[in-house]
Amino acid sequence: MKMGSRQRWVILTMLMGLTLTAVVWVGQDEDQPVAVQQKKNQVATKAHVVRVAAVKKDERSSNILNMEKLQRTPMAESDNELFAAKSWYVPPPPPPTKPISPPPPTAPPVPFVYMGKLIEDGQQVVFLSKQERNYVVKRGDTLDNTYRVDDINGRVMNLTYLPMNIKQTLMIGGET
Repeated sequence: MKMGSRQRWVILTMLMGLTLTAVVWVGQDEDQPVAVQQKKNQVATKAHVVRVAAVKKDERSSNILNMEKLQRTPMAESDNELFAAKSWYVPPPPPPTKPISPPPPTAPPVPFVYMGKLIEDGQQVVFLSKQERNYVVKRGDTLDNTYRVDDINGRVMNLTYLPMNIKQTLMIGGET
């Protein structure tokens, strides 16, 4: 379907007319809120005038001047020296009166690593490692003159740190 040049001009003219109609229609909607806003401003101005008139009427009825409102409070002595030196130093809090006791001494963490265990002649034997040394220990043994094995119960081995006589435990796995 071929369209002639006359038909094109007719269609373009109609589209131009619709566009202009839409622009005029939208423009009228924008002008309307401005008029509404102007009416609101006029109402607010009239209310302000009424309020001002009421205040002036009250002032005329009370022609007494309140002198207390006009008086200034005297300046404090410290306010007289405007350029005096000021210090921001805050003294430290006083030392506590009760002496603080140091915390009780504690044993260092157990330096041994659990490697395994077995039962030999009805007695549990535990394999431990510390750095590059390996130990085979049972109940009552002393390790490096520092730890004594007090008891071996299933998953826990109880040790005593000999320099401070402090009890410690080492987890040694499941029941055997």
